[in-house]
Amino acid sequence: MEGLFSATFGELISRCISFLINKYSTPTSLSKGEILQHLDRMLLRVLITVEEAEGRSITNQAMLRQLNRLRQDMCRGYYLLDKFRYLAHEEGKAKDLEASHHSFALRISNPGKRASLSASSTHGEKELRKMLENIENVVTGMHEFVAFLNNYPPICRLQPYNMHLVMETCMFGRQVEVQRIISFLLQREPPGEHSLGVGILPIVGPGKVGKSTLVEHVCCDIRVRDHFTQIVLVCGNKFIQGELCTLRDGGIIKHQNQNGIASEEKILVVIELNGEVDEGAWRKLYSASTSLIPRGSKIIITSRAENITKFGNTQALWLNFLPREASWYFFKVLAFGSADPEEHPKLASIAMEIFEGYFGLEIFNDYTGPFTNPKLIAGFLRANVNIQHWRRVLTCVRGTRQRNALQFTTTSSGTRGKNQYLYIQRISKLSQDCVVSRVRVQLAQEDIPKITMDEVLYGSATPKGRFDAVVWKSHLPPHYTYVTSCEICESKLANRSKSCQKRKSSC
Repeated sequence: MEGLFSATFGELISRCISFLINKYSTPTSLSKGEILQHLDRMLLRVLITVEEAEGRSITNQAMLRQLNRLRQDMCRGYYLLDKFRYLAHEEGKAKDLEASHHSFALRISNPGKRASLSASSTHGEKELRKMLENIENVVTGMHEFVAFLNNYPPICRLQPYNMHLVMETCMFGRQVEVQRIISFLLQREPPGEHSLGVGILPIVGPGKVGKSTLVEHVCCDIRVRDHFTQIVLVCGNKFIQGELCTLRDGGIIKHQNQNGIASEEKILVVIELNGEVDEGAWRKLYSASTSLIPRGSKIIITSRAENITKFGNTQALWLNFLPREASWYFFKVLAFGSADPEEHPKLASIAMEIFEGYFGLEIFNDYTGPFTNPKLIAGFLRANVNIQHWRRVLTCVRGTRQRNALQFTTTSSGTRGKNQYLYIQRISKLSQDCVVSRVRVQLAQEDIPKITMDEVLYGSATPKGRFDAVVWKSHLPPHYTYVTSCEICESKLANRSKSCQKRKSSC
């Protein structure tokens, strides 16, 4: 025991000394370019570890939390690095226009989300040095994490994928949540009268955060499908109001286990609620259903309402939107596809300006959701990797911000006033706007419109009057189709600028 204590203590001392040497051996007189290169190398080491971990079937919750922290640190580091590396290309031109657009930018931007950072500012360089120190600490502390990864088997894939293809078909940034739900579903209830019998997991989050997609993703896992004899989906609040007798009545059977792998009958009931539910009504329904639901079955409840946390006998799972830095990493990978952004610095700088323009305008989130926007615009860019095309998309982003500036006027009560429509400048004809209403989910596949927003914005479709168009179709189950009602009209700003030009010429 004494020898083990001495060895452990000696190892800790050596690690502390090594950490101090690594920490203080980095010269403080590094130039900005050297700091950027060093940060890039450190982030690459973190990226390798994160991608290797995401390719393994990790079941340990502490390991998953550590992976989540590594991913967050990596995204923050790349976001700051890219702001210095790519926005520096446009900084010279931006200085000439900064004075004229400064007040307008302050007025329409969201101060809680936009983080203005000059690549040449003293404050920015200090922040860069601080980030480098943080990532160095992360790299120093992830040796044990890398060692433990060998204990988990790799996830087998039938063929190699590029990263952008992986992100198109997986829940980006949700590995911790996915594994937690799977662990809950596969956990066996202990026998006895005092066991819970049926486990209930509430999942709470705002609209368009991905609750249904997350649960559907989990239900497609082969381990979950083999564990349950039946997976049933119940939507809406009607069944709780007494219109249905039990939780097994009136639901849609999403999966029926035909292989006979499950040793005993267990069902999974997924309940999607669209508002608050009376707790008494829920308890009454649950009591009527317990005798009909086999022991060992599970229930997942999803809703925006926080009061569903009272319905569960397991700690609720709270879903939030991805942070700005993670969204940028996701957007960059999707926009460039298999291309390397470092080989196209001008395109990368345009991409970051586009991202900042959309992410900083709060109203886009109200119409399509903050996760949908990066995928939509990245698809526009990846369809034509051309600097002229990307600059035209950037022009449309700026024009769209101007057209919707009035929707962010602050009223006397301090709230932000918003119109019922969003004005999107058309890429094919900059003098025209596409006026769209809020996006809705189209469940009936036979009623899906034939026209897409891509066709409307690029000019291959120009319908007259009001019409419906497909904004986006999710690549992930349950493959929701998002539809909006829109109309093409001449831009008021364009007409205003034309009238101003006529007045100037007449004078």
